[in-house]
Amino acid sequence: MTAEDITDTAQAARAKLAQELADAGDLTDPAWRAAFETVPRHVFVPYFYDHAGNRISGDDPETRDQWFTAVHEDRALVTHRTNGAATSSSSQPSVMAGMLQALAVEDGMRVLEIGAGTGYNAALLAHRLGDDQVVTIDISPDITGPAQGRLTSTGHRPLLVTGNGAFGWPDRAPYDRIMATCRLDSIPPALIHQLADGGFILAPLGNALARIHRTGEATAEGRFLPGGAFFMPLRHSAEEGGPSRRPELPTGPGRPSSLPAAAIGDNAFRFLASIVEPGLTWQYDLSGERQITGARVWSDDGSLAHLHPDGTVTETGPRPLWCNLENAHHIYRDAGEPGPDHYGVTIEDHSQRVWLDTPDGPSWTLHP
Repeated sequence: MTAEDITDTAQAARAKLAQELADAGDLTDPAWRAAFETVPRHVFVPYFYDHAGNRISGDDPETRDQWFTAVHEDRALVTHRTNGAATSSSSQPSVMAGMLQALAVEDGMRVLEIGAGTGYNAALLAHRLGDDQVVTIDISPDITGPAQGRLTSTGHRPLLVTGNGAFGWPDRAPYDRIMATCRLDSIPPALIHQLADGGFILAPLGNALARIHRTGEATAEGRFLPGGAFFMPLRHSAEEGGPSRRPELPTGPGRPSSLPAAAIGDNAFRFLASIVEPGLTWQYDLSGERQITGARVWSDDGSLAHLHPDGTVTETGPRPLWCNLENAHHIYRDAGEPGPDHYGVTIEDHSQRVWLDTPDGPSWTLHP
């Protein structure tokens, strides 16, 4: 494929992807389908990085065909690296479609997007609602600069801001919808203040999407949607990037673990784990059948747990990280292994907590 072939071929490739998403039940709204068929993802993702860190680019004749195929598949693609670690990506189109439809927007609504990334999602929003109704924000000029150029080149002009998404953008508030395309560990209070009456926040809180409605000046409540949502975390500075280095492994005898290795691969439990112990980094031991047999897991404060293949665990650091996960697993198991849609979130002034089944059920405090 030559560079000259791309524009015409991409239009057919977009239509094919939209049809595949529709056939899978991921893209059911005609207005959003029209956006996916019209907005050229390949312009917003002119290159990406594969799992080995290699740059796959439309400008490189050696990788052009691989690049073109990938950007028209239902794949998340890493688009920005900081200190060698992935810090921005173009989300999987089926996940994007699900989030956009979950916004339940109507003509005339104003939307704030936290996490501009490549600008592709902002272009989809602008196609659906109009440029003047969309504000998108990201932390680094290395991200927002190229995104602005791509938006302009495709005829879209939403307001693109370089700044900390945790503060929102009060100049255009209130917003009927606020969506985060990055993982949050708690809901920034500024976002609640910037919601219009009757508006809501749609955000990956931990490893699932929460839809959170404002109930007062500084209060809100919501429920989680079914399924998982795995996004890169919100960054508060342009220099942040990548997981922390693994601490030294603890030595000495282990103790029996009540959290089995098999539970680590259970996405429903991993959602609860992402709430109880947010921002963990995991390494796994796998059997020949790709089953998890052991793991190392640690947090930024140096707490670390090592689950051995014999079912014992050793821990080190300032917090009993593995004990916290074990306690959460006991509740999860006793409750019948519920999925994310069994959980809700309550925000009251300076406190936030996630609860199971009802606000009076088991709950876990969220920390900024």
